[in-house]
Amino acid sequence: MLAASLTVCPAEATLAVLLAAAMHEAGHLAALRAFRVPVEGIRLGAMGAVIRAGGAKRLSYGRELCVTLAGPAVNLLCAYPLAVLSARHGWDRGMLLAGAHAVLGVYNLLPVPPLDGSRALYLIVSYCFGPAAGERAARCAALVCSFTLAALGAYLALRYSAALFLLAALGLLLPQLGLAKPRGSV
Repeated sequence: MLAASLTVCPAEATLAVLLAAAMHEAGHLAALRAFRVPVEGIRLGAMGAVIRAGGAKRLSYGRELCVTLAGPAVNLLCAYPLAVLSARHGWDRGMLLAGAHAVLGVYNLLPVPPLDGSRALYLIVSYCFGPAAGERAARCAALVCSFTLAALGAYLALRYSAALFLLAALGLLLPQLGLAKPRGSV
């Protein structure tokens, strides 16, 4: 999202995306802190931030789900009031920030690794049916979602001559097919 804002939007949009991303990660950190999980470090990468917290592996499915969904929840909880206040007061920058929060929150709920939605799906299915079923469900959902997004990206690229859509979709699809290394691998 940051790369897209850098290429097609002004600096204000880029700052809005960075602020929304920082608040997203703060949501994860607040949830980890609430469950008294020590944070060993944060690494910034092309697909966002990775929080290293080895103690999170000892959390129950429910608590880990809270930590996983805390980032998107912060974005979605910020988006609505910002949009309402901005609309009432004619604050364009606030509407831009509300949009960045909304897009980031919804995008992160997609069931595609390394996004939060994939981990959330794994945790929910694992709680109900066991880790093997959770792994299969997450993998299957990632493939279906990735192929759907790749098809949509191809359509938008052909229809509007906008290759950025196709590149973004392929960026999510290739790791699912084993053609690119997923985040966190060496």
